[in-house]
Amino acid sequence: MRLAIAGIILAFVGASVQAAGALPPAEVMRRIDEVQIAFRDARYGEALAASRKLVAEYPSVTAFQLLRGAVAEYVGEFDEARQAYTEARLQEPGNPLTHYRLGALFIRLGRYDQALAHLDDVVGSHAWDVSWRFLHGSATEKTESIKHSQVLAEVAQLKIDVLMEKGDVEQARAMARDFGIVRAGVDYCADARRQTSGSDRQRALNAYRLAALASPPHPECLLLYGRWLTDDGYIRLAQWMVRDSIRLATEPNHRVSGEHYLRIRLSGGREISKRAEQLTQIARQRFIRDGDRAGATQLLDEAMQLEPAFARPYLQMAMITWRQQEREAALGWLERALKVDPDCWRAWRNLGQGLVSLGRHAAAERPLRKALELFGDDFGARLQLARVLYAERRYDEFVRETRQALQLGGAVPPRDVNDVSEFLAVFERNGPGESLPPVPDPKILIGWSYD
Repeated sequence: MRLAIAGIILAFVGASVQAAGALPPAEVMRRIDEVQIAFRDARYGEALAASRKLVAEYPSVTAFQLLRGAVAEYVGEFDEARQAYTEARLQEPGNPLTHYRLGALFIRLGRYDQALAHLDDVVGSHAWDVSWRFLHGSATEKTESIKHSQVLAEVAQLKIDVLMEKGDVEQARAMARDFGIVRAGVDYCADARRQTSGSDRQRALNAYRLAALASPPHPECLLLYGRWLTDDGYIRLAQWMVRDSIRLATEPNHRVSGEHYLRIRLSGGREISKRAEQLTQIARQRFIRDGDRAGATQLLDEAMQLEPAFARPYLQMAMITWRQQEREAALGWLERALKVDPDCWRAWRNLGQGLVSLGRHAAAERPLRKALELFGDDFGARLQLARVLYAERRYDEFVRETRQALQLGGAVPPRDVNDVSEFLAVFERNGPGESLPPVPDPKILIGWSYD
């Protein structure tokens, strides 16, 4: 998704700098640069505080309002971002940047009609002939219009995002063709598969997005794109991509696979508030990236109030409390996740894994078996179950589960497979020992990791 690209957040703020009362443009830019340096250095709390201070001192400077809104949006303070952008629009109604930022924010909030209205205002701020070609021209004219304007290119991408988020996937594909974003005769799916093995997740996501917009789309690539989006927290769009892969699938097993994935990884396909999705995604970043537990918890509390039946905020609260050594609280959050979504594979798996790590092997068996019932190809969960069985001296079952796990290990790092194989070989040669079997848990499967 375009909104995942943090670089667009501050990219155009400098363009709005004009004479600002007592502050000349050079001084405005110097102060903006100070905030941007803090932002680029991942000192987001400091950047937000500095932008707030600038607005308090110079409330009539539109660039400072936009800056505050951009930083607030990035850290999930959506109400503050909207307030800042609205103030900027009131100060400079004709400034296209204020409409661009409001449009992008409204997409994050799931208010798509308002987003499109602001994006149309951005287009309308251009010369009449330019905006006409963008809106009504031939495919060639539309393609040329975004080649000559970075702003219009971004608007086109955001409009496509809106269509995809609303589930108007065919219309999104038509728009991508009209603007030359995808071309006939290019195998975008093959290119996306090549990107899968690389280390650049954003590049792979962009490649799969193009594959989803191509005509005709490949059902298996749509499913893979849905899985990539799931890992990165874009639940709503992931649901639409998986649904589209089911609709276009020609093989019954592909349809079954997609329907199963919707059920156990995507809230059963239930509609999720876009705002709750975004708050959950940003909360994870604020905790893991910034160590900001208080800020992350605040966002997750809001997400749970908006969507009480959305399991992922509970999973994130479990992760936060577990990492803070609050084990019982973490297990409680996982149990709450299962109350709102009994088919949530990740909640069953994490509950079983947590109980194993605490040595509660008897209690761990049920959640691990349930996780494997939902997703049998889970290498790590099967080894966790094998450890439980070993600890309970059910050695025949331990061997069976370990061998079954090793059959799944084709994509697992050789060291992890070797450790498991060596332990099993020693056990079969010498019988049980004092140590428990290893339980490596590599994050290898797209769509089943990172949460």
